[in-house]
Amino acid sequence: MNTKCTRKRGYFCILLIAVMCVSMLGGCGKKQKEEFEGDKATVVFQYGNHIVTLGETYIYAKTVEERYVNQYGEAVWQLILPATGTDATSMVDLTREAIVEEIVKVKTLVEHAPDYGIALNDEEISILEETAKDFYSGLTDDDIKSMELTEELVYQVLYENKIANIVTEKMLERNPVEISDETARKTTFYDMYFACYSINASGEIVPYSAEEKKTQYDNALQACSTLGTSGISEEREAQNIEKLAEYYQLEQAKEQTLTPHEILETYGEDVYNLLYSMQNGEYTTVIETEYGYHVFEMIALTDEKATKEYKDILTAEETEKQMSNRLETWKKAIDADFSYPESVNMDVYKQIVVN
Repeated sequence: MNTKCTRKRGYFCILLIAVMCVSMLGGCGKKQKEEFEGDKATVVFQYGNHIVTLGETYIYAKTVEERYVNQYGEAVWQLILPATGTDATSMVDLTREAIVEEIVKVKTLVEHAPDYGIALNDEEISILEETAKDFYSGLTDDDIKSMELTEELVYQVLYENKIANIVTEKMLERNPVEISDETARKTTFYDMYFACYSINASGEIVPYSAEEKKTQYDNALQACSTLGTSGISEEREAQNIEKLAEYYQLEQAKEQTLTPHEILETYGEDVYNLLYSMQNGEYTTVIETEYGYHVFEMIALTDEKATKEYKDILTAEETEKQMSNRLETWKKAIDADFSYPESVNMDVYKQIVVN
């Protein structure tokens, strides 16, 4: 038998990871059997009518492990994450839970394949068979014996992940997520900000004196007057407002790209209304807020690039939310009592070393 074949296993992992959507993030449990009925395979857990064996769990574990190492390096397994409850959690423990969650997710999606009339054609099956064969040939004798692996089991994992991926695609086709441009709108403007406070060594905000505040106001008026007489470069090559900010040493002056809600939350209703009454390329007069004076330049009422990027983010988030809600409903119907780690035979599971 060949020793581990990194290239072939890597190809298998790429195919499997492509259809895995899990975010990276004991003792005997509720549902467990020492052996599969009519077989000698060791059981890690049972989910509904699905018996998940040591070998199947091992294939998922090695795939997730390889993905994490590729993303974060070998040191990932030494990471200790901040505590969310009473104790900190190791990356190894989080990975173990993620592996079980992924298997449960795939089993859940596969159960609903008939709802979408999904079946693989001969070519797709042939590709899966060849990939399973390649992966199996890259295993060591020790892998096969200790983890109870067969070529048929490798094929099963590939097959179920392929089906789960198609179910996901069909779900999204039937219930597409639509985010409007207005919802995803991003506005880009320059805030030439004359601050009227400082922060002391203790981190406390110290308001300027009346004299210091008047100096800032006079500077803001002068800068505003300069902008009004210098003209506007269509290409913003001169970047007049940014040069003025440098001249007055305005450390907090900067270009901002925010949603309407963020603008309202940051600057208040008056500034919000003012900004959305402007045209691209326009400057404001001096505007006073709680912490100083501002002169705004409207660069793009609707920043097309930023809006598209934000729309993609919102679409992905809403899609994940929609998928998560649907999966939770399906999971409860299949096995309402399943939970991690209570439903998992951890003594068996820990035979799989994650490192």
